Amino acid sequence: MIKSKQFHSISFLLLKLGVLGLLLYYLNSRLSDLPNGISFTSTIHYDALLFLIFLMPLNLFFEWQKWKVILRDEAVDQKQRLHSFLSGIVSGVITPAYAGNFIGRMLYFPKSSRKKIIVNTIASNGSQFIISISMGLIAFQIIYFNSLHLLYHSLFIISNLSLYVLYFYGDYIIEKLPFRFFKQISGVVVSIDLRLTLLFLSMFRYGVFVIQFILALMVFDVDFNPYLIIWVMLMFGAITISPSLFMGKLIVRETVAITILTLIGIAAPSIILAAVSTWLLNQILPALIATLLVKKRKQHAWV
Repeated sequence: MIKSKQFHSISFLLLKLGVLGLLLYYLNSRLSDLPNGISFTSTIHYDALLFLIFLMPLNLFFEWQKWKVILRDEAVDQKQRLHSFLSGIVSGVITPAYAGNFIGRMLYFPKSSRKKIIVNTIASNGSQFIISISMGLIAFQIIYFNSLHLLYHSLFIISNLSLYVLYFYGDYIIEKLPFRFFKQISGVVVSIDLRLTLLFLSMFRYGVFVIQFILALMVFDVDFNPYLIIWVMLMFGAITISPSLFMGKLIVRETVAITILTLIGIAAPSIILAAVSTWLLNQILPALIATLLVKKRKQHAWV
């Protein structure tokens, strides 16, 4: 049994490495076609960089508000709330698609509360996922409005609405399934009103993401165009549905961004620098700060 698990783990790791190799090969082939390779010789706009850095705390603020919504019915003190949040940032950055933030968070709570923490953190992550997919679908329809048949437009609209139906009423559906595990999930997930609050906070956070990426492009000498907003929305939607390999969506994110944004004439070096800059600001820097600030409780929740 142990050998079987080890075999599957090794096989999955090899599969991820293979996909990573293919992505690196594709990325390298795209960059090799450029006249100047990945060299960046344009002006760096420090005024845009200042605004970009300023938005990093705002991004964390909305995620913090979502965490407070999750804990609304929990009896926790401010230190427990803060350090569990910081611990979630650290655990999230080392897991695929940053979905593992519940791992760090749940360690600060007794076992009786962990199921609720896990389920509602996943619901919070799901609200962010749905917003990104939904906006990506809308962007795709706008960009290719005249190229898509009415039937496809209708299918996109139905798919979009289905995401929200599942988000708000999925617990009523899964509790009908003949599995005890799903019934337990239905019993601990936050109310529809709180899910709506999470969705609105996710929308504001999504707006910060979009503005940040546009500012990052402007830092590296890309001219602003209102139509660029739609293409960045499409890019985020595509990144969200793409598989995650290492450190969130490292390499995957840059590959998708280049594939989409070069279609409107943006230089690949500017795209890579923008993608890496936002990744460092939104994921790596907060994780480093959280690592320095996070503290264990004197009496651990898991003891």
